[in-house]
Amino acid sequence: MPDTREESLVATAAGLQDLVDHIREEGRFGFDTEFVSEDTFEPVLCLIQVATSRRLAVVDPQSVGDLEAFWALVLDPAIEVVMHAAGEDMRICLMSTGSLPRRVFDVQIAAGLVGYSYPLSHTNIVGQILRVTLSGSETRTDWRRRPLTSAQVRYALDDVRFLLDLQDRLTAELDRLGRREWAEAEFRDFMSSVEERADQDRWRRLPGLHQLNRRALEAARRLSGWREDEARRQNRPMRQVMRDDLLVAVAKRMPTSRRDLEALRDFNRPGLLQRGNEILAAVEAARGVPDDQLPELAPRHDDAPGASTVANLLAAALAQCCLENKVAGSLVANNSDLKRLIRWRLDGCPEGRLPALAEGWRGELCGKLLLDVLDGRRALRVVDPTSEFPVSLEPIRTEEKA
Repeated sequence: MPDTREESLVATAAGLQDLVDHIREEGRFGFDTEFVSEDTFEPVLCLIQVATSRRLAVVDPQSVGDLEAFWALVLDPAIEVVMHAAGEDMRICLMSTGSLPRRVFDVQIAAGLVGYSYPLSHTNIVGQILRVTLSGSETRTDWRRRPLTSAQVRYALDDVRFLLDLQDRLTAELDRLGRREWAEAEFRDFMSSVEERADQDRWRRLPGLHQLNRRALEAARRLSGWREDEARRQNRPMRQVMRDDLLVAVAKRMPTSRRDLEALRDFNRPGLLQRGNEILAAVEAARGVPDDQLPELAPRHDDAPGASTVANLLAAALAQCCLENKVAGSLVANNSDLKRLIRWRLDGCPEGRLPALAEGWRGELCGKLLLDVLDGRRALRVVDPTSEFPVSLEPIRTEEKA
């Protein structure tokens, strides 16, 4: 059936206000953005796409000016925001407003909760649920360039065109399976994770920090601050100022001279060589920090030798449980989550720090089952290797255990 909704390119402040008023009347809208982040310090917002039951619109931030009225709409708890893979778009929202919306429906998460793969791309989710094939002809376009072509506008609108239909289909399936509360809880947790990541010190996300002692961690912290300031000053991505792995290598080496610093592989770049003294100054400042003021090491878990084997067994049990219940296993847990469950069980199941697999919808779905496997009360048995359900999780009778 052809889409009869009005399509428009909004390029004036008056046009944006008219669109905002329309969305308020509707009460929900599909939302997406196009941004470019390859060569700037912060992502550059290039387009905002909106879908309601009656309109499809592309907003040009370069032309409309102040977006405050639109962001207020996104944050309004009376309005439901429907998105796909909302993480990066919510980062733009958080960067622009300092807040995140309270009512978000993410079709990617909802699909995982009713049996589709997770994470499923927008093209695949539209294809699998609505049986519509989308074109990817503008995937490499530079959204900063103007004027926009009709092909660019059409491609941008396709990112929101089907969101409300997807929500309707997925909501009906969530209700049929009794999982609406699961989805709402997961949407809230996802928004919290976006906010927590933004609040977390960037340097703590550097790969390879586990190799460093506390003094080197302080050097990494100071080098990261120097790199961030330099990237902001130059309006360049931080990785273009200094790569993560090189920053950690400098912190680990704790160089005392330019000769020592320049001996590092990949340091022979003009931009870094010119900043050598600043880098050495950051390392030297780390040397002067008193021991009791150094950053704490990230907690390390010395798991028992058999922990990986047990986690693999639990992973197999989890996969079977998710298959039987039509939930994407990758949305439920990863290997780290399984190991946290094992540690919690070995610690006597303390009430104060429940792992994710022992609470909420995950606990309801598989928490008790995984603990039964861990405690030897259930076992995996191969039933039919050619079947859709090749194994079963069966209780172990007392005489069998004996």
